Amino acid sequence: MTRWIGPGTCRLGACLLVGTLALTGACGSSSSGSATGGTTGGTAGATATGGTTGAGGAGGEGVLFMKYGAAIPKVVDDAVAGLTADCELAPYFAVVGATGHDSVNRLKSCLRLQFTALFGGPASYPGVDDEGDTCVSMTQIHAGLDIPADKFDRFVTDFGAVLKADGVADADIATIATAVMGLQSQVVSSTPVEKSNCGDASTAHDGSAGQ
Repeated sequence: MTRWIGPGTCRLGACLLVGTLALTGACGSSSSGSATGGTTGGTAGATATGGTTGAGGAGGEGVLFMKYGAAIPKVVDDAVAGLTADCELAPYFAVVGATGHDSVNRLKSCLRLQFTALFGGPASYPGVDDEGDTCVSMTQIHAGLDIPADKFDRFVTDFGAVLKADGVADADIATIATAVMGLQSQVVSSTPVEKSNCGDASTAHDGSAGQ
């Protein structure tokens, strides 16, 4: 069970991601590929084909988006910065910026799209981001990353800390958590590989960020 940690004890980490993942989250895009699944504002959850559904409330623009929509770019920036700083998570996303993979800017644009949808805003994920690229499904973008369940849990905990540090209320973090945890099957690999850079001082994650 993932534990949402409170003020003074939280670590700044990522995404998916989403936001992301997530919310961790992690996401990707393709200027020509088609996307499957979908994210829309409404009841929290996830689609089997790699989309997520919003936690912002049913009907119209979600309450969470009205409260926090303007903060989404900062949440994304903080989540991605935390992801790359966390020695337990960074190795799984070392491909970001490499040839044939998303750039950091494209990753962020897809996360902005996903968080907008997750918060019940006027967006659908997968879909077209604010740079005009098509973001692919969570299942597609995480294929081959070999992410274990414990690393997903770490990401979600860190993402909760990002939301807390960026001013999201505890009750709203809990609502978002429901949607983010629904993405686990789309992110976690059936053949996970444990990786860590924690022996490298340059990526050590000591929990002091954001304090």
